Amino acid sequence: MPKIDLREYKKEIRSQMRRIRREMSPQTVQEKNDRIYKRLIATQQYRRAKTVVVYVSKELEVDTRRLMEHAWADGKQVAAPRCVENTRLMKMHLIGSMEDLEEGAYGILEPYSNLPVLEDTTNAICIVPAFCNDYRGYRVGYGGGYYDRYLSTFQGVKIGVNYSDCVRPKLIGGRYDVPVDLLVTDRYLRRCTTRPSVRHRKPVRQGTKGDAR
Repeated sequence: MPKIDLREYKKEIRSQMRRIRREMSPQTVQEKNDRIYKRLIATQQYRRAKTVVVYVSKELEVDTRRLMEHAWADGKQVAAPRCVENTRLMKMHLIGSMEDLEEGAYGILEPYSNLPVLEDTTNAICIVPAFCNDYRGYRVGYGGGYYDRYLSTFQGVKIGVNYSDCVRPKLIGGRYDVPVDLLVTDRYLRRCTTRPSVRHRKPVRQGTKGDAR
């Protein structure tokens, strides 16, 4: 059996998922986002969490801004990612409103660098973006490896959010891919089969390209 070029495989998956998302009407996107949001805030994982670690959504991504507002209203801490310059790492900074964000790497809104960094993630959930997820919790992101690095030491519950049309039974993954614990879509909520999250990793390559998703 010929060896699969994982980079090309994931590149093709991203292309397919972009096409699927672009073909959805604005009304369909809004309806799907609404279902995902309602399903997510109804979970025990959300209700019990002290802190919500969440990406700030952009075009073609599942909306998270409504979730952020809801978390603040519920009295939860909210933390968002900021890329560490010249690395493939990111830190989660605590934010109190959308006013705490500025445009950063790749045009993604990021917390200001002087805001406190979230250190304790034992009672937190992390909302994880992806182009595509599979039933086991694995994902195809933007190719930068930022989330896999962060999630490898995250102590809370990892929650993937995606449109059901962008979920596949099984993706081909890499050695250091980190699965989510729970997958929330517009049609269902799925507990995923996972392996331990905290693992030894190879040294981080500095200054390489790739989006922060």
